[in-house]
Amino acid sequence: MLFSLAFRNIVKSKARSIITLLLSTVTTAFFIVYVAFTDGSHFQFIKSSVEIYTGYAHVNLNGYRDEGGYDTLIEDADRIDAILKNDASIKSYSQRFETYALLSGDEKAVGSLVAGIVPSGEKDLSKLHESLIKGAYLEDNDTNQIYIGSELAKRLKVDVGDQIAMVGSSIDYSFAADLFKVKGIFKTGLFEFDSQSAFVNKSYLDTVMLSDNMASYFTLYFHNNNTIDKMTTHLQTSLPSEVEVVNWKILLSALVQAMLVDSIFNYISISIFFLVIFFVIMIFSYVNIYTRAREIGLLRALGLSSKDIFGMLFMEIVLLTTLSIVVGTLIGASIAYYYELHPIVISGIAETYKEYGVISDEIPMNFDLFTIIWNALTIFTLNLAAIIYPISKINKLTAMEAMRYV
Repeated sequence: MLFSLAFRNIVKSKARSIITLLLSTVTTAFFIVYVAFTDGSHFQFIKSSVEIYTGYAHVNLNGYRDEGGYDTLIEDADRIDAILKNDASIKSYSQRFETYALLSGDEKAVGSLVAGIVPSGEKDLSKLHESLIKGAYLEDNDTNQIYIGSELAKRLKVDVGDQIAMVGSSIDYSFAADLFKVKGIFKTGLFEFDSQSAFVNKSYLDTVMLSDNMASYFTLYFHNNNTIDKMTTHLQTSLPSEVEVVNWKILLSALVQAMLVDSIFNYISISIFFLVIFFVIMIFSYVNIYTRAREIGLLRALGLSSKDIFGMLFMEIVLLTTLSIVVGTLIGASIAYYYELHPIVISGIAETYKEYGVISDEIPMNFDLFTIIWNALTIFTLNLAAIIYPISKINKLTAMEAMRYV
């Protein structure tokens, strides 16, 4: 009976029902799209940071991230290379050798990271080649050519074609020195990285540092980087026990924490939005219910109890909310899904915000089914909670008071 009364009231009061539906539908769709946009922006920022140089995962000797230095080098890189080559989950990989050395121009000397890379391999793993602003990128057959950050070039006061002297220590801790010609200058937008990073063809740097068949680590790119935890766990089972696989969540733990803090502030902002919506729905429901005071008084006079009135009114909001949440979720999820596949493109945003590490003009949304369901349930609960107070207030009126209510 209560369901029939609730359904009849919804159909009878079309204007009230349509406004309630629209309010909940728009709120649901907006919230889902907002969260998808926020998560997508975070994803894009992390993706930019990962793909500039770090990579999605590293294979390194146990203790390398804590100790570093030559004591934790992979000393049989060919063995690890063979294992990675046979892993079907890996799309591409490359080895790197990193050391710190003193670089000197004609006027100044600066301590810098000097990394030996496989230039062709890095094209699939990092944005180093895309960050070129002057000169040329490295080739696999380059010898004493060096590729340096724009800020490092300014600190050394050098340009493309100039010579840089490198003084460092080889892996047996003997003296290592060489002269390099600046082949290219890059700018990623990450100031610290651009101010203290230089790259050399690894095969040549190995002859200078005596590091043949050695690597600091391998950097990896999986076919499915969205399931990075599963990928790295699977790969770990095929590697020697003294070697570990570390994914970007650990490599960029500071960035992950920063994104988490930003997400918390975003949810605080959305909570304020929730609070506003809650009171809007409650006030709207309050007004609607009290305009029906005489109707409710008549129902009470006909024998319906306060519990029956509560059940009828609550059933109405459940039916309306369920319909609006379903429609709003479908709209919001469709928008999120479409813009995940076809990201919003704002021409020039990468160039404008390159100094902050932005490397793409695309701003995607993140379509995550669990998040969408959680968002929809939140709005659903909000709607139900907002109706309780108005119903409780109207139920305190006697049948006579309700029928005389103006």
